Amino acid sequence: MTSVRFEELEKRCARLKKIRILRIVVTIGFLFLGGFGGYYWIHQSNIEPVVVSVPPTEKPAVVVPIPSLSDHNESNATLFETMVPEVSRDETLFLAPHVYKDEAKLPVSETEEATRSLHEEQQLLKAYNTVSTFDNAYALAHFYFEHKAYAEVIMWAKEASKHNSSSEKPWILYAKAKFYLGDRTEAIRSLELFLGYINSKEAHELLNFYKGQE
Repeated sequence: MTSVRFEELEKRCARLKKIRILRIVVTIGFLFLGGFGGYYWIHQSNIEPVVVSVPPTEKPAVVVPIPSLSDHNESNATLFETMVPEVSRDETLFLAPHVYKDEAKLPVSETEEATRSLHEEQQLLKAYNTVSTFDNAYALAHFYFEHKAYAEVIMWAKEASKHNSSSEKPWILYAKAKFYLGDRTEAIRSLELFLGYINSKEAHELLNFYKGQE
C-alpha cells in the first residue's frame, strides 16, 4: 500500500467519523426537544384556570321622591308625563276680549272688571315668563281658580307642583278643579296620593268632604 492511498483512506475514515458524530448530535437534539415539548404540554394541561372572584358591590339606597302633579296619571293613578306648554307673550290670554259681530256693549262696571282682570293675567304671565318659580306658577293657578277657569287651574297647578311637589297648595287646587269639572273620582284619587306622602290637615278634610258627596 502506497502512502497516497493510505492518506486517502485516513481522510475517508475521518469524514465518516464526522458524519457519525453529527448524526449522534442531531439525534440527541431531537430527543431532547421531543422530551421537553411533551413535558411542557403535559404540564400546561394539568394547570387549572384561576378564577378571580369579584366581591358584589353594594346597591345604593333607593330614595323614593314625592311625585308631582305632572307625574300623576288622571285616568289610573300611574305615572305619566304631562308637558305644560311654554307661555309666550303673544299667546291668546284666557281673559282676552272676544270680538262680536254686533256692537253690543257691556256695562261700564263689567268692562272695568274685565280690563282689570286681563291686566292682572298679563302681569302674572309676564312674571312667570321672567322667573319660572313655584310662587309665580301657583299665583296663576289661584288666579284662574278665582275666575273658574278650571282647565287652566289644572295646567298651572301641575306646573307649580313640578317646582315644589311637597306643597299641598297646588294639589288642593288641582283636586278642587277636578271636582268642579265633575271628576270626583280623580279629585279623591289625587288627594289620596298626596296624603300617602305628606300629612296635610286641609287635604285630609277636603278628601273626607269629597268622599261624603254622593
